[in-house]
Amino acid sequence: MCAKVKLHLLNIFRLELKTQYIDMEADTVGEVISQFEQKYLEKLPDYLKSKNKKHLTEQILVLLNGANVRNMESKATKLVEGDEIQLSVPIIGG
Repeated sequence: MCAKVKLHLLNIFRLELKTQYIDMEADTVGEVISQFEQKYLEKLPDYLKSKNKKHLTEQILVLLNGANVRNMESKATKLVEGDEIQLSVPIIGG
């Protein structure tokens, strides 16, 4: 059974898609990302896409409840009801 989760769109994602949250149902972080790409990728600027323009670029920051999923099981990380995923781009500057 899929977990009901909330996808938070931060910085450029929020600006481009003009929404802050998307409610989703999925078993893993990868499923959330895949569903997001299927529905919204074409609406995003090219610099957020992979070279073949079929996926988000690897530089995208994906957090699960505030923790980077790369420090977990990446896209295979399992979700539980009420989890919150944040989608962002790394911001560098001073």
